[in-house]
Amino acid sequence: MANVFEQALDVGEPKRLLIFGAIAEAGSIGAAARELGWSQPALSQHMNALEKDLDVKLFERTSRGIVLTTAGQLTRIRANEIATSVTGLRGDLARAFGLGGRNVRLAGFPSFVIGPLAAALGSLASSSGAGSDSVQHHSYEVAETEPPEAMTLLEEGEIDVAFLFHHEDEESPSLPAHDTVDLGADHLDLLVPERWNRAGQITHLSDVADLPWIMGCVRCRSTAERLCRRAGFEPRTRHITDNPGAIQSLVSNGLGVALLPRSARRYSQVAGIDPIVLDEAGARRVTAMIPDGLRSTSEVEDLLNALRAVEVAV
Repeated sequence: MANVFEQALDVGEPKRLLIFGAIAEAGSIGAAARELGWSQPALSQHMNALEKDLDVKLFERTSRGIVLTTAGQLTRIRANEIATSVTGLRGDLARAFGLGGRNVRLAGFPSFVIGPLAAALGSLASSSGAGSDSVQHHSYEVAETEPPEAMTLLEEGEIDVAFLFHHEDEESPSLPAHDTVDLGADHLDLLVPERWNRAGQITHLSDVADLPWIMGCVRCRSTAERLCRRAGFEPRTRHITDNPGAIQSLVSNGLGVALLPRSARRYSQVAGIDPIVLDEAGARRVTAMIPDGLRSTSEVEDLLNALRAVEVAV
């Protein structure tokens, strides 16, 4: 007994079905010939062969083009399914293996990777799956690393785009022949265990001067220490981790207080935490650093647009 592929070949060459779909879409053999860059007689020959294979009449020719028969309408549905399957395969391969377009290497800090960047890449993948021509060949690979390491990787050509942050009272990072794109302000909130602030008495950094602290990465710790000193005290560090989820877990279990960017809690929140908005904590700026030659490419532009759509800064 013939298998499914042999059966499919018996009822019409798939390429001829795709040609028929193009003719049905265009409305006439002449219009389809112009769009496909084929000759009109060649398309007519394919349609005669397809009708012979299927043993049905697919359309009637009129002075205004073609009119599909009932059999033609059903065949058009199947032709569209084949076309969708073929183009879907191309998109799947492009996303999985970076075929047909540039593979863009990205590096970003943990809270950015698990939050805005993952959401933006997911949005691009969904658009690609829906058949968007602008993004279906884009391929991205992500490395999680802190800004200083990302800058080094970018300078050495190991990555194409570095996502960085700096506190608003610090100078913006820069590299020669690289463009810096500002993605917004990410405010710092003071996280305290809910049970420590039931009376709502914590409203300033100085109110937690005697409490233990949970610190993040080296640069985050430097910022937190600087802000605490401005508030008139030296923080007593008890725990250090650059994992936003771990910081929240430690706070929720009453092991200390912490300063955490608001975006880090947007996509992953732990219960039992009272986030306090402090003007004195300020914000950090999130930026993308891109080589001049890459800034205007569709791969990078689509990614930046996707990041703006998910709102990097909250």
